[in-house]
Amino acid sequence: MWWENLSDLQQITFVIGSVSTIIMIIFIILMLIGMDGGEGFDGDIDFDGDIDAGDLDIYNADTFASISGLRIVTIRGGLAFFSIGSWMVYLLSESMHPVVAVLIGIVSGMIAAVLIAYAMRAVLNLESAGNLDYSTAIGKIATVYIRVPKEAQGKGKITFNHQGRFVEADAITHDLEDILNKSEVEIVNLIDETTLVVKKI
Repeated sequence: MWWENLSDLQQITFVIGSVSTIIMIIFIILMLIGMDGGEGFDGDIDFDGDIDAGDLDIYNADTFASISGLRIVTIRGGLAFFSIGSWMVYLLSESMHPVVAVLIGIVSGMIAAVLIAYAMRAVLNLESAGNLDYSTAIGKIATVYIRVPKEAQGKGKITFNHQGRFVEADAITHDLEDILNKSEVEIVNLIDETTLVVKKI
């Protein structure tokens, strides 16, 4: 039987690859038909030391890890890692040493996770750069997912619902203390088309 002819490593990676691929396809379908919501499933960790928790957004939000806003260690990143990595190990383990196959699989999975992160950031940037009028966002409540430095010393990132979309935008604050991730803030002003002024609630 085909299954019995597979090595233990191939059986394990086949199962992991199949499950993660199926889940990833389901998430992609939900995203394409607009059911991913902005507040539904995810998590990322910022390499700048901040830990974000994106409400319930497992596939699109922010909590396990990111570099300068690039969301890498998320559920979708993990699915890409296990899917691509497992299939790579499955395919290579028969023709090369298992250890080498696993190492190549890990590298392949990491590359896939980074590419997914870039793709999702591009999608979010397109959503944010559409015909959104941020002047109408003044007074709204947002959530910080990348720390906003105090006294306008730099930009952070916030997420909020605006004009029927879940968007992210650059933010500064004139508060005397940094506003950490997961903090709720009020949008009080607009610096330019895509940069908002916020204050901690």
